[in-house]
Amino acid sequence: MKYDNIPFISSETLIAEVKQELKTYFEAGAISEVLIPTFIDQALRKLKVLVLRPEEAIIRFENYKSELPYDFAMLDYAISYDSDIFWQTGAQSFTGYWYKNLVGQCDICNPCSPNVETYETISVLTPGYRITMKHPRWVRVYFDSTSLCTEDCENLKVSSTDIIKIGNNKKASATFENGCIYLRYFSRPMDDNHVPMIPEILEVEEYVKSYLKYKFFELLWHSVMDESVRQITEKLQYYKNEQYAKLQAAFNYLMTKTRQQMADAIVRTRNRFSKFHIK
Repeated sequence: MKYDNIPFISSETLIAEVKQELKTYFEAGAISEVLIPTFIDQALRKLKVLVLRPEEAIIRFENYKSELPYDFAMLDYAISYDSDIFWQTGAQSFTGYWYKNLVGQCDICNPCSPNVETYETISVLTPGYRITMKHPRWVRVYFDSTSLCTEDCENLKVSSTDIIKIGNNKKASATFENGCIYLRYFSRPMDDNHVPMIPEILEVEEYVKSYLKYKFFELLWHSVMDESVRQITEKLQYYKNEQYAKLQAAFNYLMTKTRQQMADAIVRTRNRFSKFHIK
């Protein structure tokens, strides 16, 4: 399933629904909303890259160091290149073009007048667009950065003398002194209140709400010390089971393949035996 075009929405509405449902506990001061952003982030992490937004960026290393995009969450792949990056029209492209500032400041990798911004015309494709670079080279990601890479990240398997290390503080270091790196990465969008945004998918929204209620009752269970423990325990177990069920429902939806993906899989299977002249 493709998530490039799925909109992300603020979590405010579902937070309001949960607070209304647990209104009595909030008004009594038994639970606080301080940890809501943390709980939402935990819920989304359980769904991994399926609820992250794919992004692209170009970063420049100077004196062996660089900064990652502010919204960086997980690396898909990284490629080093010598010169300009070219964006070419590929198959199944839409009619029309849009513009994207690739580097933010045109003097990052290709010097020009500091008063001129560099834009490239990009043909929007279905499902994406073809990228062409001069002398592209794979860079290897240091093994200590595995947790910040996708499971099938090519940069963890390639053999290269150019190595980059990704830090949790949005910083990166490299074994080469200077150079440009094209990044394909996943981001976790935040709203103006620094609360994680979520994809506009009903199953995901229901799971996040269920997870919030479970975590609130988990906090209550740890704090009560009287006869209400039994009642809190029963509700905790209920919401624990519910959030597991919602998690599975969200996974099932997110892992559903489109008709195009199923057709592509059939073609790949047929092509595996083409050299044996099997039809």
